[in-house]
This record gives sequence, C-alpha cells and structure tokens, in this order.
Amino acid sequence: MTLKNLREMPWIGERPVLDLANTVVVGAGHAGVDVDLLADPELLASWREKALDRELADLPLEDLAELRAPVRDALDAAARQAPLPGPARARLNALAARAPVTFRVDDAGRLAEQEAGGPVAAAVARQALVLAAGPEQARLRRCPAPSCGMFFLARRRDQAWCSIGCGNRARAARRSGQHED
Repeated sequence: MTLKNLREMPWIGERPVLDLANTVVVGAGHAGVDVDLLADPELLASWREKALDRELADLPLEDLAELRAPVRDALDAAARQAPLPGPARARLNALAARAPVTFRVDDAGRLAEQEAGGPVAAAVARQALVLAAGPEQARLRRCPAPSCGMFFLARRRDQAWCSIGCGNRARAARRSGQHED
C-alpha cells in the first residue's frame, strides 16, 4: 500500500462497522509492521473525516480502541469461517443489547429493520454480529494482499482481494517470489 493510499483511505466509508475494523493496515509499516490508524494523530484525524458515521468518528480514542478489539476479533473469525471467540461474542452481545431495532413495512409492502437510536457503540456491535453470523457472512473476506488485511464484502463469489490495486500487488508479489501473508 502506498503512503498516498494510506492517507487517502479509499477503503473507509462503506459501513461503520467496516470503517472501525479497517483502522489497522496489516504489514504496511516499516519492516512490515501493522499500521494502526488510531495510534497516529494525523491518520486518526483523516480517518475521523472519512468515516461514514459521524457519531462513531466523534467517539473518544479510548472508546474507539475498546470497541475495535471485539469487532475485529469477530470479523476475523467470521472471515475464516471459524466460531466467534467467546469474549468478543459476549462483549458484542452486551453492547448490541443496547441498540434498539424496530420493524416497519415500507410502501412496497416489504418488512424492513430499522435501528431506533441508542449509543453508536451498540449499533456498531449489532452490525458486527450481523456481519459475523448473519446472511452476509459468506461474503465477508479479509484481503490477503501484502500491506492490506482489510475486511470487505465480496461482490462476486470468486473475489479474493478488496480492490484491483491489492490484486495487482498480490500477483506482483507472487511473480517476484515473495510470500503473501
């Protein structure tokens, strides 16, 4: 991942739960270390500007970090088709219980769920549980490209990478004999 992409964060803005989970760029730092967007003041400010949910973006740093841990644990397990880790499941269940959901019938006669307020951490926890154990779990992936590791929802059954750029990087790394992590 280029420094420009790291600052522009083109992967932020899809869904609040993914915005939070994708605040760690795997292997993009010096010597292949992970880059934590919440740990760098400049990157954190950029993330706050780009995040889809304003309430989430405005949470104090400590709250963001505390919420991110179980979200990432749950999404990582789900992307690997593994059971959710007990501590992450318990924390997300407790938070999600504070996110009221109502049902309504729209003009076309379809039943729709609607979040009815509550703290943003509760809404994000509920979104994480829905992604990790709901019908979209089969689409949830973690990008295996070098310097990425982002969670994404595949648009096609055979989609392996989160973006064309990651696919190109992964193929180039394979051709040059490097191993993908």
